[in-house]
Amino acid sequence: MTIQTFEYCSLYYLNQWLKYDRGYCDALSGNDNDQKLSALKKAAGFYRVARNLRTEDKEASRYQPVLDILDSIDPKKFKGDQNKNIVDEIKNVESRISKIYGGRNVLSLTTKFLWLKVKSPIVIYDSQAREAVGAKNNDLDDYYEKWKDQFDNYEKKIESACSKLPDMHLYAVNHEAGTKKYIIEHSSEPWFSERVFDIYLWHKGTK
Repeated sequence: MTIQTFEYCSLYYLNQWLKYDRGYCDALSGNDNDQKLSALKKAAGFYRVARNLRTEDKEASRYQPVLDILDSIDPKKFKGDQNKNIVDEIKNVESRISKIYGGRNVLSLTTKFLWLKVKSPIVIYDSQAREAVGAKNNDLDDYYEKWKDQFDNYEKKIESACSKLPDMHLYAVNHEAGTKKYIIEHSSEPWFSERVFDIYLWHKGTK
């Protein structure tokens, strides 16, 4: 198994942000319901969580219930200092979504959609990252604790790698949108470093 460098992971996520996540986040922060539904559908496919939602509904009604929940969320509720409070809030949202969709396991879906709505301090949960940090299966408290501990160990190295991205703007998948100025502004955000770490964990945990 090859462990990727943070330089690789930072450019990887920059391109993912420009090609995918940027559009999802922009749509979900807007007021156009159809655009939000389209963004959720595309994000569910990209993040491979569409299977967690029932399939007998038409596409619009399939995603509307989870969109209604996301629209009801105040991002400020996730900005507390204590990880425990954040985890409890995520579990609450997960429970609401799961109830609507017949009790399905929607932990990964919940964290991915919440991240697109809130960004930091939401941490995305998936099987590869869980494997990489050595957390218990479906134990969000354990996952958050281990993820945060390991991120803290690498944070400076990740920030250093991200600081090199502006000089690589011509390597971006969309260098017209990803200008040097744009990359400086976004790659210095805490949420960007956290997602770079996600990419690192995803590669590390993929067998």
